[in-house]
Amino acid sequence: MKTDIQTELTQALRSHEKVWENEEKTILAKNILLDLVEKTDPTIIGLLLGNDELKRHFFVEVNGVLVFKLQDFRFFLDKHSLNNSYTKYANRIGLTDGNRFLKDSSDIVLDFPFKDCVLNGGQSTEEGEEIYFKRNNDQSDSQLYKKEKRKRQEIFFNQTLAFDEIDRLFDAKAFSKFSRHTADGKQPVGEIKRHFDGTPAENLIIKGNNLIALHSLAKQFKGKVKLIYIDPPYNTGNDGFKYNDKFNHSTWLTFMKNRLEVARELLSDDGVIFVQCDDNEQAYLKVLMDEIFGRENFICCITCKVKSAGGLTTDTEMFFDCAEYFIVYSKSIDSLQYNSIKIQTEVINAS
Repeated sequence: MKTDIQTELTQALRSHEKVWENEEKTILAKNILLDLVEKTDPTIIGLLLGNDELKRHFFVEVNGVLVFKLQDFRFFLDKHSLNNSYTKYANRIGLTDGNRFLKDSSDIVLDFPFKDCVLNGGQSTEEGEEIYFKRNNDQSDSQLYKKEKRKRQEIFFNQTLAFDEIDRLFDAKAFSKFSRHTADGKQPVGEIKRHFDGTPAENLIIKGNNLIALHSLAKQFKGKVKLIYIDPPYNTGNDGFKYNDKFNHSTWLTFMKNRLEVARELLSDDGVIFVQCDDNEQAYLKVLMDEIFGRENFICCITCKVKSAGGLTTDTEMFFDCAEYFIVYSKSIDSLQYNSIKIQTEVINAS
């Protein structure tokens, strides 16, 4: 039997789509809810604050400021199990997480080392190496240190511990060394043409760390971008993406997570994002994007044939990799508008 506070909690969170175990919104997903409140999710905290009973039980006023009592809230969820109907699994066979069927659960997310961090690193080949000086005691004083190169040692800034470092990384940066390319060639730039609302009216190509560029654009373009297309390094080892091999897979996922999170902020409500990848990371990328954009906002995964079987490759591989993928998500599936597409009747030869 539900307590009054449990009833108030389910009613207060009714409008939130991601915290429910079922479509009927009768069972709260405890793990997802805890994860959101631990991250001080503004939407969840706002819904809790909007209910007088929940506000009285789980908030305390300190010097005129309301502070959320996380430990009390966690204890309440643990004590009042929101899903204790153990008999509902009778006569069913399937995979479980120890408590319930995975099919009935919506709180399955992709975890990996450094997920709670920001990767401080670049993408280009030039940024993949660092210079250091190696001491050689057998040499004279003038040649005691020898200049060496090595693969850059990746630095991960923890989102809780490294506030200052992340703030410096994400603070808006000034763009410099502008040039305009026209039919007459490269021209100097005196002033960038702008629309009436101040946004640039010219196409811009920005060279540099794309994470820094995205955060530098966020203030002016937040919620205004209709389409984002990302063609990231594929993490194949041959794409010039240099990083620490010890955490190669999780480093790539951290790299993508940092960029996808800010990309979502840039999208308008009817905006769409396309991310191109191959088989190497496609499955993990799909789960990661489910978490960031919401599984309900997944549109499709487009398979694109990029090469045909033939030649030496098929002589050395039993299964030939000939396709890449475009994973497509909307910012809000309810706001998405489809344009009609006229398909040509003639066959297009993809090879």
